[in-house]
Amino acid sequence: MNRSIVRSAAALVGAVGLFLSVGQATAHVNYGSSLYSDSSIIDPVTGVNGTGILNATPDRTVSSNAGWLAGQDNTTWANSHDNRFLYFNLAQASTIDFTITGTNTNGNGLLNPGFSIFSNIAPAAAHDGSTIPASFLATQTGFADWSSFVGTNAAITAAGGDSTQTDHWGLYRSNADFTMSNDTGVTAGTVKTLTYTGLSESNASGNSVSGNYTLGPGVYSLVVGGANATDLAALLSDAQASNSGATPGAAATAYANDRLARTFNIAFNVTPVPLPAAVWLFGSGVVGVIAFARRRISV
Repeated sequence: MNRSIVRSAAALVGAVGLFLSVGQATAHVNYGSSLYSDSSIIDPVTGVNGTGILNATPDRTVSSNAGWLAGQDNTTWANSHDNRFLYFNLAQASTIDFTITGTNTNGNGLLNPGFSIFSNIAPAAAHDGSTIPASFLATQTGFADWSSFVGTNAAITAAGGDSTQTDHWGLYRSNADFTMSNDTGVTAGTVKTLTYTGLSESNASGNSVSGNYTLGPGVYSLVVGGANATDLAALLSDAQASNSGATPGAAATAYANDRLARTFNIAFNVTPVPLPAAVWLFGSGVVGVIAFARRRISV
Protein backbone atom coordinates (compact mmCIF):
# COMPACT_ATOMS: atom_id res chain seq x y z
CA MET A 1 0.00 0.00 0.00
CA ASN A 2 1.41 3.31 -1.07
CA ARG A 3 -0.05 6.39 0.58
CA SER A 4 0.68 9.94 -0.41
CA ILE A 5 -0.74 13.33 0.53
CA VAL A 6 -1.84 15.48 -2.39
CA ARG A 7 -3.19 18.99 -2.36
CA SER A 8 -5.78 20.04 -4.94
CA ALA A 9 -6.31 23.79 -5.29
CA ALA A 10 -9.19 23.28 -7.71
CA ALA A 11 -11.14 21.15 -5.26
CA LEU A 12 -10.38 23.60 -2.44
CA VAL A 13 -11.94 26.49 -4.36
CA GLY A 14 -15.09 24.46 -4.98
CA ALA A 15 -15.28 23.39 -1.34
CA VAL A 16 -14.86 26.88 0.11
CA GLY A 17 -17.53 28.22 -2.25
CA LEU A 18 -20.07 25.65 -1.06
CA PHE A 19 -19.40 26.12 2.64
CA LEU A 20 -19.62 29.89 2.36
CA SER A 21 -22.91 29.79 0.44
CA VAL A 22 -24.28 26.79 2.37
CA GLY A 23 -24.63 11.75 -20.18
CA GLN A 24 -17.43 -0.13 -29.40
CA ALA A 25 -15.67 2.22 -26.84
CA THR A 26 -14.68 4.62 -29.61
CA ALA A 27 -17.61 7.04 -29.31
CA HIS A 28 -17.22 10.69 -28.36
CA VAL A 29 -17.29 11.49 -24.63
CA ASN A 30 -20.42 9.94 -23.16
CA TYR A 31 -20.42 9.60 -19.38
CA GLY A 32 -23.44 7.30 -19.03
CA SER A 33 -24.75 6.70 -15.52
CA SER A 34 -22.92 8.40 -12.68
CA LEU A 35 -20.77 6.48 -10.25
CA TYR A 36 -22.52 8.55 -7.59
CA SER A 37 -24.62 11.72 -7.78
CA ASP A 38 -25.87 13.34 -4.58
CA SER A 39 -29.64 13.67 -4.50
CA SER A 40 -29.59 17.12 -2.88
CA ILE A 41 -28.03 18.87 -5.89
CA ILE A 42 -28.49 19.05 -9.65
CA ASP A 43 -26.59 16.47 -11.64
CA PRO A 44 -24.85 18.46 -14.41
CA VAL A 45 -25.02 15.51 -16.81
CA THR A 46 -28.73 14.72 -16.46
CA GLY A 47 -29.94 18.22 -15.57
CA VAL A 48 -32.03 16.99 -12.63
CA ASN A 49 -31.30 16.09 -9.03
CA GLY A 50 -29.04 13.12 -8.57
CA THR A 51 -30.30 9.76 -7.35
CA GLY A 52 -28.07 9.50 -4.30
CA ILE A 53 -27.46 5.89 -5.26
CA LEU A 54 -24.14 4.15 -5.84
CA ASN A 55 -24.78 2.72 -9.28
CA ALA A 56 -24.22 -0.93 -10.12
CA THR A 57 -20.95 -1.64 -11.81
CA PRO A 58 -21.46 -3.89 -14.82
CA ASP A 59 -18.59 -4.27 -17.25
CA ARG A 60 -17.62 -1.07 -18.99
CA THR A 61 -15.30 -0.87 -21.98
CA VAL A 62 -12.34 1.21 -23.07
CA SER A 63 -10.50 1.10 -26.40
CA SER A 64 -6.96 -0.28 -26.34
CA ASN A 65 -4.71 -1.06 -23.39
CA ALA A 66 -2.72 2.16 -23.62
CA GLY A 67 -4.97 5.25 -23.53
CA TRP A 68 -4.09 6.43 -20.03
CA LEU A 69 -0.35 5.96 -20.61
CA ALA A 70 -0.51 7.82 -23.93
CA GLY A 71 -1.96 10.78 -22.04
CA GLN A 72 1.15 10.94 -19.88
CA ASP A 73 3.24 11.95 -22.91
CA ASN A 74 3.63 15.73 -22.97
CA THR A 75 4.41 15.68 -26.70
CA THR A 76 1.79 13.43 -28.27
CA TRP A 77 -0.98 13.70 -25.67
CA ALA A 78 -3.70 11.08 -26.30
CA ASN A 79 -6.80 10.25 -28.27
CA SER A 80 -9.73 10.77 -25.90
CA HIS A 81 -11.53 7.90 -27.66
CA ASP A 82 -8.99 5.50 -26.13
CA ASN A 83 -10.17 6.40 -22.62
CA ARG A 84 -13.43 5.94 -20.73
CA PHE A 85 -14.96 8.99 -19.03
CA LEU A 86 -16.89 8.38 -15.79
CA TYR A 87 -18.17 10.93 -13.28
CA PHE A 88 -19.39 11.52 -9.74
CA ASN A 89 -21.05 14.53 -8.13
CA LEU A 90 -20.50 15.45 -4.46
CA ALA A 91 -22.60 17.89 -2.43
CA GLN A 92 -20.14 18.00 0.45
CA ALA A 93 -16.62 16.98 1.34
CA SER A 94 -16.48 13.21 1.02
CA THR A 95 -14.09 10.29 0.95
CA ILE A 96 -14.29 8.20 -2.18
CA ASP A 97 -12.94 4.66 -2.26
CA PHE A 98 -12.84 2.60 -5.43
CA THR A 99 -11.17 -0.28 -7.21
CA ILE A 100 -10.96 -0.65 -11.00
CA THR A 101 -10.53 -4.22 -12.22
CA GLY A 102 -9.85 -5.43 -15.74
CA THR A 103 -12.16 -8.39 -16.44
CA ASN A 104 -11.62 -9.52 -20.06
CA THR A 105 -15.19 -10.77 -20.33
CA ASN A 106 -15.12 -10.24 -24.12
CA GLY A 107 -11.85 -12.10 -24.67
CA ASN A 108 -10.04 -9.11 -26.20
CA GLY A 109 -7.33 -9.07 -23.55
CA LEU A 110 -6.91 -7.98 -19.96
CA LEU A 111 -6.89 -4.27 -19.18
CA ASN A 112 -3.91 -2.95 -17.21
CA PRO A 113 -5.77 0.03 -15.79
CA GLY A 114 -4.74 3.58 -15.07
CA PHE A 115 -6.93 6.47 -13.97
CA SER A 116 -6.82 10.21 -13.45
CA ILE A 117 -9.30 12.47 -11.64
CA PHE A 118 -10.34 15.90 -12.89
CA SER A 119 -12.58 18.63 -11.58
CA ASN A 120 -15.45 19.32 -14.04
CA ILE A 121 -16.97 17.29 -16.86
CA ALA A 122 -16.48 17.47 -20.61
CA PRO A 123 -19.34 18.69 -22.84
CA ALA A 124 -21.75 16.03 -24.10
CA ALA A 125 -20.27 14.30 -27.18
CA ALA A 126 -17.03 16.28 -26.88
CA HIS A 127 -14.22 14.99 -29.07
CA ASP A 128 -10.71 15.81 -30.20
CA GLY A 129 -11.69 16.88 -33.72
CA SER A 130 -14.46 19.36 -32.92
CA THR A 131 -14.48 22.26 -35.39
CA ILE A 132 -16.39 24.86 -33.33
CA PRO A 133 -16.40 27.40 -31.85
CA ALA A 134 -13.82 29.53 -33.66
CA SER A 135 -12.71 31.05 -30.35
CA PHE A 136 -11.72 27.58 -29.14
CA LEU A 137 -9.96 26.66 -32.39
CA ALA A 138 -7.94 29.88 -32.22
CA THR A 139 -6.23 28.54 -29.08
CA GLN A 140 -5.36 25.15 -30.59
CA THR A 141 -2.08 23.90 -32.04
CA GLY A 142 -3.50 21.17 -34.27
CA PHE A 143 -2.74 17.50 -34.77
CA ALA A 144 0.02 15.29 -36.18
CA ASP A 145 -0.29 14.38 -39.85
CA TRP A 146 -0.99 10.74 -38.87
CA SER A 147 -3.70 11.60 -36.32
CA SER A 148 -7.37 10.81 -36.94
CA PHE A 149 -8.04 14.50 -36.40
CA VAL A 150 -5.56 16.02 -38.86
CA GLY A 151 -8.53 17.22 -40.95
CA THR A 152 -9.31 19.71 -38.19
CA ASN A 153 -6.03 21.57 -38.82
CA ALA A 154 -7.51 23.60 -41.68
CA ALA A 155 -10.27 24.93 -39.42
CA ILE A 156 -7.73 25.66 -36.69
CA THR A 157 -5.58 27.66 -39.08
CA ALA A 158 -8.61 29.54 -40.44
CA ALA A 159 -9.60 30.50 -36.89
CA GLY A 160 -6.15 31.87 -36.14
CA GLY A 161 -4.66 28.87 -34.38
CA ASP A 162 -1.23 27.44 -35.20
CA SER A 163 -1.34 23.94 -36.66
CA THR A 164 1.97 24.12 -38.49
CA GLN A 165 4.06 22.28 -35.91
CA THR A 166 2.43 19.62 -33.81
CA ASP A 167 2.82 16.00 -32.80
CA HIS A 168 -0.50 15.76 -31.02
CA TRP A 169 -2.42 12.51 -31.28
CA GLY A 170 -5.49 14.00 -29.60
CA LEU A 171 -6.46 16.44 -26.84
CA TYR A 172 -6.60 14.22 -23.77
CA ARG A 173 -3.92 14.48 -21.10
CA SER A 174 -3.91 12.20 -18.07
CA ASN A 175 -1.42 14.36 -16.15
CA ALA A 176 -2.57 17.92 -16.84
CA ASP A 177 -5.56 20.17 -17.49
CA PHE A 178 -7.16 19.78 -20.93
CA THR A 179 -9.92 21.54 -22.85
CA MET A 180 -12.48 20.06 -25.25
CA SER A 181 -15.53 21.19 -27.20
CA ASN A 182 -18.39 19.54 -29.04
CA ASP A 183 -19.92 20.22 -32.45
CA THR A 184 -23.16 18.22 -32.40
CA GLY A 185 -26.44 18.34 -30.51
CA VAL A 186 -28.28 21.18 -28.81
CA THR A 187 -25.19 22.17 -26.85
CA ALA A 188 -22.87 22.31 -29.90
CA GLY A 189 -20.00 24.73 -29.43
CA THR A 190 -19.73 24.22 -25.68
CA VAL A 191 -16.17 24.44 -24.38
CA LYS A 192 -15.02 23.10 -21.02
CA THR A 193 -11.67 22.74 -19.29
CA LEU A 194 -11.13 19.78 -17.01
CA THR A 195 -8.72 20.63 -14.20
CA TYR A 196 -6.30 17.91 -13.15
CA THR A 197 -6.49 17.25 -9.42
CA GLY A 198 -3.07 15.61 -9.31
CA LEU A 199 -4.71 12.30 -8.43
CA SER A 200 -3.86 9.30 -10.58
CA GLU A 201 -2.63 5.74 -10.32
CA SER A 202 -1.82 2.94 -12.74
CA ASN A 203 -0.92 -0.72 -12.88
CA ALA A 204 1.22 -1.52 -15.92
CA SER A 205 1.22 -5.30 -15.45
CA GLY A 206 -1.71 -6.28 -13.22
CA ASN A 207 -5.44 -5.93 -13.72
CA SER A 208 -6.44 -3.88 -10.66
CA VAL A 209 -5.80 -0.41 -9.26
CA SER A 210 -7.45 1.45 -6.39
CA GLY A 211 -7.84 4.93 -4.97
CA ASN A 212 -8.94 6.40 -1.65
CA TYR A 213 -9.27 10.20 -1.59
CA THR A 214 -11.00 12.93 0.35
CA LEU A 215 -12.38 15.56 -2.02
CA GLY A 216 -14.36 18.75 -1.72
CA PRO A 217 -17.86 19.22 -3.16
CA GLY A 218 -18.24 19.42 -6.92
CA VAL A 219 -18.47 17.32 -10.05
CA TYR A 220 -15.47 15.19 -11.01
CA SER A 221 -14.41 13.14 -14.01
CA LEU A 222 -12.71 9.81 -13.37
CA VAL A 223 -11.02 8.88 -16.66
CA VAL A 224 -9.87 5.29 -17.15
CA GLY A 225 -7.50 3.88 -19.76
CA GLY A 226 -4.83 1.29 -20.37
CA ALA A 227 -1.36 1.65 -18.85
CA ASN A 228 0.73 -0.95 -20.67
CA ALA A 229 3.94 0.39 -22.27
CA THR A 230 4.35 -2.45 -24.77
CA ASP A 231 0.79 -1.99 -26.02
CA LEU A 232 1.31 1.76 -26.26
CA ALA A 233 4.40 1.28 -28.43
CA ALA A 234 2.42 -0.97 -30.80
CA LEU A 235 -0.61 1.34 -30.84
CA LEU A 236 1.48 4.42 -31.64
CA SER A 237 3.56 2.64 -34.28
CA ASP A 238 0.49 1.26 -36.04
CA ALA A 239 -1.29 4.63 -35.82
CA GLN A 240 1.64 6.37 -37.47
CA ALA A 241 2.07 3.68 -40.13
CA SER A 242 -1.63 3.62 -41.08
CA ASN A 243 -2.60 7.26 -40.49
CA SER A 244 -4.70 6.03 -37.58
CA GLY A 245 -6.33 3.37 -39.71
CA ALA A 246 -7.16 5.63 -42.67
CA THR A 247 -4.68 3.93 -45.02
CA PRO A 248 -5.76 0.34 -45.78
CA GLY A 249 -3.23 -2.41 -45.20
CA ALA A 250 -1.63 -4.56 -42.55
CA ALA A 251 -0.87 -1.61 -40.29
CA ALA A 252 -4.49 -0.48 -40.38
CA THR A 253 -5.62 -3.98 -39.44
CA ALA A 254 -3.09 -4.06 -36.61
CA TYR A 255 -4.25 -0.63 -35.43
CA ALA A 256 -7.88 -1.80 -35.31
CA ASN A 257 -6.83 -4.85 -33.31
CA ASP A 258 -4.78 -2.67 -30.95
CA ARG A 259 -7.93 -0.69 -30.18
CA LEU A 260 -10.27 -3.58 -29.46
CA ALA A 261 -12.41 -2.82 -26.42
CA ARG A 262 -11.10 -4.01 -23.06
CA THR A 263 -13.65 -4.63 -20.30
CA PHE A 264 -13.42 -3.52 -16.69
CA ASN A 265 -15.63 -2.90 -13.71
CA ILE A 266 -15.37 -0.46 -10.83
CA ALA A 267 -16.46 -0.84 -7.23
CA PHE A 268 -17.14 2.68 -5.94
CA ASN A 269 -18.09 3.98 -2.49
CA VAL A 270 -18.67 7.44 -1.02
CA THR A 271 -18.54 8.46 2.65
CA PRO A 272 -19.40 12.07 3.56
CA VAL A 273 -16.91 13.80 5.83
CA PRO A 274 -18.58 15.02 9.09
CA LEU A 275 -19.21 18.75 8.88
CA PRO A 276 -16.76 19.93 11.61
CA ALA A 277 -13.94 17.97 10.00
CA ALA A 278 -14.94 19.17 6.55
CA VAL A 279 -14.92 22.81 7.66
CA TRP A 280 -11.44 22.35 9.12
CA LEU A 281 -10.16 20.58 6.03
CA PHE A 282 -11.64 22.86 3.40
CA GLY A 283 -12.86 26.05 5.04
CA SER A 284 -9.65 27.11 6.78
CA GLY A 285 -7.64 27.43 3.58
CA VAL A 286 -4.72 25.80 5.35
CA VAL A 287 -4.95 22.14 4.57
CA GLY A 288 -6.67 21.97 1.18
CA VAL A 289 -7.65 18.58 -0.08
CA ILE A 290 -6.05 15.63 1.64
CA ALA A 291 -5.90 12.67 -0.66
CA PHE A 292 -4.79 9.32 0.58
CA ALA A 293 -4.02 7.22 -2.45
CA ARG A 294 -4.08 3.51 -2.18
CA ARG A 295 -2.74 1.33 -4.92
CA ARG A 296 -3.57 -2.36 -4.78
CA ILE A 297 -1.91 -4.49 -7.40
CA SER A 298 -3.12 -7.96 -8.29
CA VAL A 299 -1.49 -9.87 -11.09
